[in-house]
Amino acid sequence: MNATSTRRVRVEGGGAGVVAHVGLHALGAFADRIGLGDSLSERIPISSERAPLHDRGKVFVQAALVIAGGGESCADVEHLRSQPDLFGNVPSDSTVWRAFHEISPAVRAELALGLAEVRSQIWSRSAATTGTGPVYLDIDATLITIHSENKEQTGPNYSC
Repeated sequence: MNATSTRRVRVEGGGAGVVAHVGLHALGAFADRIGLGDSLSERIPISSERAPLHDRGKVFVQAALVIAGGGESCADVEHLRSQPDLFGNVPSDSTVWRAFHEISPAVRAELALGLAEVRSQIWSRSAATTGTGPVYLDIDATLITIHSENKEQTGPNYSC
C-alpha cells in the first residue's frame, strides 16, 4: 500500500498554474519524507479479509493536514479532495470518520509508539540536538498588534 499523503509536484516561479493549499502540500511532503504514514500504517491491523482502499496511515496524515489547514471536522477533508494534483486520491469524510472510529486503545498505544519512533529519528538526525542548549522551532510566526483600551497606560504589544 502507498502511505504517501501527497503527489510529487514541480514548483515554478511563473506561469498560470496556481493552486490552493500548497503550504499543506509542503507539510504533507515532509510527513511523507520522514515516513510518518508508513510508520502509522505498520501499526494498524487490517480488520477485514481485504485491505482497505485508503491506507490508514495516509488517512491519518491527511487528517492532520486538514487540522493544520484549519479544518474542524471530517467533512473538511474535501479541501484536500479538491486538489487531486497535490494530494492524490484523498479519502471521503466517511472514510476518515471510520478510520478514527476503528482505533482501539491497543492500536492507539501502537500509534503513539510509531509517532515517538519517527520523532526520535528526526531528532537524532538533527545537528542542533547534539549540543546542550535549547532548540527552538519557529515554523510560522506572525507579529500581531494587540491593543486594549480597557487598561490604563497600555500600548501595543506583540504576540506570536
